[in-house]
Amino acid sequence: MPAAGFVVVFMAAGGIMRPMSPDVRLRKPPRLRAGDRVRLVAPASPFAGGPFNSGCRVLRRLGIEPLVEREEFSREGFLAGNDRSRVFRLVGALQERQSSAAWCIRGGYGSARLLDLLRPEPASYHAKVLVGFSDATALLLAFSRPGGFVTFHGPVVTQLGRLPRGALQWLRRLLFDPRVPGRVPLGRLKTLVGGRTRGFLYGGNLSILASLVGTEFLPSLAGAILFIEDTGEQAYRLDRLLLQLRSSGALQNVLGVVVGDLHGCRPGGRGRYAARAVVERAVAELGVPAVSGASFGHLARNLALPLGVLAELDADRGRLEILEAVVS
Repeated sequence: MPAAGFVVVFMAAGGIMRPMSPDVRLRKPPRLRAGDRVRLVAPASPFAGGPFNSGCRVLRRLGIEPLVEREEFSREGFLAGNDRSRVFRLVGALQERQSSAAWCIRGGYGSARLLDLLRPEPASYHAKVLVGFSDATALLLAFSRPGGFVTFHGPVVTQLGRLPRGALQWLRRLLFDPRVPGRVPLGRLKTLVGGRTRGFLYGGNLSILASLVGTEFLPSLAGAILFIEDTGEQAYRLDRLLLQLRSSGALQNVLGVVVGDLHGCRPGGRGRYAARAVVERAVAELGVPAVSGASFGHLARNLALPLGVLAELDADRGRLEILEAVVS
């Protein structure tokens, strides 16, 4: 529940997200420690009990104790409860002192519906570990804009049960270790455009990014190394999403791109108009250092990535390296 005296503001957001610059560093959330409690939240779709229980067991193996309210199991059509209930629960998770993290249970659809109600002013929140991906991209971006704190594009609770050991070890390293993480073990990457660049890591689900075009909720990506993933989309839709981002100016001054998993996107295979080929071609046209085939997204090996931290992409060598600590 929200801390005493905190009021949720139900009105349109008043500020436009501004680009990161080297002079503006995001606050680092305190690292997780064995014995910490983490609050589980469902800001989007309802979830199945089996994957949820498996995910809770993984959290306990990490040495942290999941906390969940009965209301998180609500179901109203394709949403885990009405918008006001979900935003109230999310704010409570971020504000309470009895937990050290807010962890999304599932993606699906619905997180962006909270932005008008949430009116996220990240400077008013204490830095806290916030983990999610896919539909939660909207929330991760909202809290990691200047004045905010580092957030984590990583496996939701219902995905944790099938997370491979290596990805789980990397997740632990990010969230529990205050040292600079260094090279991200994204697997063997394909070079789309060679070169080397430094920028601030930003990104997430391509569909969600494109859906925010024309709203005050899409941050400037100038100076960013952009990472993207998606699931279940047709190749022409992926092309349309990237065209929308590019035509809107959102991709202007992006410094690099990392393409992750395109789980279930069709057609598959290696043809010229296969989903991945279409995305790779559109990304290459940006003319900035770019790689493809990174292990994050809806596949089992969903490697976590922090938003808003300085990183270096060496596209020639297929390497992404985080250059600063992500937790304090």
